[in-house]
Amino acid sequence: MKHIICATILALILSSCSSTFYYSTLSTTDDFVEKVDNGDFLLETDSLWIAYCFKGESAPIQITVFNKTDKALYIDWHKSALILNNTAYSYAGDKYTFSGDGQIFNDAETYFDGRMNVPSQTTFIPPKTMISNMPLKLEMNFENLNKKIFKDGYIGDKDNQAIKLKKTEFDITNTPLFFKSYLTIYQDLTKPMTFEQSFYISNLMKTGSLKPKNLPESIGERGDFFYVEKPANNTFWEVLLGTTIVVGVVALSTTVDTDYNYYE
Repeated sequence: MKHIICATILALILSSCSSTFYYSTLSTTDDFVEKVDNGDFLLETDSLWIAYCFKGESAPIQITVFNKTDKALYIDWHKSALILNNTAYSYAGDKYTFSGDGQIFNDAETYFDGRMNVPSQTTFIPPKTMISNMPLKLEMNFENLNKKIFKDGYIGDKDNQAIKLKKTEFDITNTPLFFKSYLTIYQDLTKPMTFEQSFYISNLMKTGSLKPKNLPESIGERGDFFYVEKPANNTFWEVLLGTTIVVGVVALSTTVDTDYNYYE
C-alpha cells in the first residue's frame, strides 16, 4: 500500500511540473499584404511574390519568393534585415540578442527579451522558380509579461475537448512585439528592388495543459501561428526525488484548415 501511495504522489508531482506553452498569432499592418487561407502573409507584384510563414517553435521566419519573370533574380541577404525596436539586424549576420519594454492595459508594465541566429548567404532564383529560406528564428521570452493582462478562456484540442487557458489580445498600439522584414532583391545590381513588411503579435495564449502535438489541425500548421515552450523548473524535485526529468521535443500537427478561431 505504501508503494501505491508513493507512486501516486510521485505521479502527481511529476504532472505538476510540466512545461508552459505560449501560443501566438501574428497580424500585419500592411494593406498591400494579404493573409491567405493557410495564414501565410503574401505580397505580390508583377515580377514576383513574397510569402512569410512563422509556424513552429520560436517563430522560425520562413521567406518564400517566386520569380515570375524570364530573368534570374537574386536576394541580397547582406542588404536585407529584421527591424526590431528601430534597430536593423542583418539577415547575413551571426547571432543577436534583443529586448524591449512598454506599458499595456491600464499602465501595466511589461518586458520581453530573446535571441536569434541567422546564416550568411545570397540566394539565386532562376526564372519561373520558387525558393524558400529560413534565415532566422525568434526565441521569445514571455515570462515577464504582466499576468494581469491575461483572462480565462478555452481552446478546443484536436479531439474537440475544451482546454482551459489564459489568453489576451493586442492591437498595434499595445502589442509586446512589433517587427519588420526588409528584403533587397535585384535582377540588375544597379537597380535593386526593396520590400518591407510589418508584423505584430495580436493574440497570445498561455497554458500548461495543451501540447503543440494536440493542437487542433486547423491552427497547428497556420503560417501566422507559432509557439514558445518554457520548460518546467524541476531542479527542486530532481534533488528531492533523486531523478532527472527530461523535457522532449514536441511536433506540430500537419493538416491545414482555414477555420482557426478557437477563442471563446
